[in-house]
Amino acid sequence: MKLWKNIVWMLLLVPVLTTGCIKDNLDDCHNVTIYFQYLADGDKDVLYQYMDKVDLYVFDEGGHILGVGTYNQDQLKNFSAIPSFKLTPGRRYKVVAVGNAYDHTQVVNLESSTSFDEIYIQSPYWGVPDPVINHDDNYLGQQEFVMPEGNLTMYRDTVTLYSAHVDVDIEITGLPAPQTRGELPVNVRIENSNAQTSFNNEINLDEKGTCYPELIYDAERGCYRTDDFALFRMDNSGNLHPDWCEHELVVADAEGTELFRGSIYDFITRNREYIDITKQEAYLPIEIQFNEIGITIKLPAWYVEDIDPDWQ
Repeated sequence: MKLWKNIVWMLLLVPVLTTGCIKDNLDDCHNVTIYFQYLADGDKDVLYQYMDKVDLYVFDEGGHILGVGTYNQDQLKNFSAIPSFKLTPGRRYKVVAVGNAYDHTQVVNLESSTSFDEIYIQSPYWGVPDPVINHDDNYLGQQEFVMPEGNLTMYRDTVTLYSAHVDVDIEITGLPAPQTRGELPVNVRIENSNAQTSFNNEINLDEKGTCYPELIYDAERGCYRTDDFALFRMDNSGNLHPDWCEHELVVADAEGTELFRGSIYDFITRNREYIDITKQEAYLPIEIQFNEIGITIKLPAWYVEDIDPDWQ
């Protein structure tokens, strides 16, 4: 991301040391190790099942960015007792961890704001003509601490990450296979989608947009479907609310004529028995079925059967 090139590195040094400090130059030794954990919907750390990369943002007491360290999966697994960067003793700091920030994640307002309510992650493709807008499977967490006094003092802490996304699978059934390779008879968009999530892992209700997930044709299943598609969270502190879920699911034909429009909030509400959008690993499967009598939006039969074998 472009913002990385503009960050002035002040106190934060190289993310990981592979060797120890030189004994006669202790002032240069790293003195902070930050560990990460993710509990998903249980009480066991499952970080490595869900995250391949964590970016750690370090802020001073006034909320000014000091630097960013990136940790890949190998580094996350092998931190052990290796210090990862150096901070000045006696001062207060806050760190924010962002998991899985890849091509669909951009951080905005990092240097212009000192409020975590105004630093956001978002898709970098908002405003781009004809974009395929998606979100990474992001996770966020933060920790505040005072660096202990003493040049030889080592500080260790753990940041717990929480989900900032919902995995969404949309499949369209009842339509013939595409006649021309790469040209699909339908497309999907999600209007009024939550466009930004703050560093406090809260949705910015003032920013909505339209997501355009890419559809593929699955010949084996005989349907059109999204692949690796995610949206930002739709719940507020574990409660589904229409203000956080204004999403409209729209299906159109190749010429742009609207064929179907439906409220995702209404869909979730109707299917509360089978969908829990408040989970950390929230999952939203949707089937749009074309048939002789019209178009139906429903849960895929395979999904309901999988979670409830007695369902008929």
